[in-house]
Amino acid sequence: MATLTERIEADYKTALKAGERRRVDTLRLVKAAMQRTAIEKRKETLDDQEVLPVIAQQAKQRRETIEAAKQGRRDDVLAQATEELALLNGYLPQQLSPETLQQLIEEAIAAVGPAQGPVMKYVMGKAAGAADGKTVSQLVAERLKPKA
Repeated sequence: MATLTERIEADYKTALKAGERRRVDTLRLVKAAMQRTAIEKRKETLDDQEVLPVIAQQAKQRRETIEAAKQGRRDDVLAQATEELALLNGYLPQQLSPETLQQLIEEAIAAVGPAQGPVMKYVMGKAAGAADGKTVSQLVAERLKPKA
């Protein structure tokens, strides 16, 4: 099976030939982010485990753009960001369900103790791109909140 980098490159070339402008632009931004990360890590190419956080970061930016567009009532920006997010989600692993995340959080608390930072690090390491940090943070905070 092709690596994520190869898949993105192949999809980019296909979109370029087909004249799919939005797809080309989105993949170009992803490729640029991957290249910046590779330069920072002083590597020629990134493996899949290094590419996933780059794509996840790009998806997070689109989600933030969608929220801002909704608040600003910018339907044009909203439509573009939604389309780009859908494209990026195609490269990310299936997101974990809240129930699965709860199980991971319980496992983390048993392994590292009831502290937000270590629990977050444990869960995000196990989730490997299959969970949004903001969602995990909310679930961990909820779980660690003292019961009244």
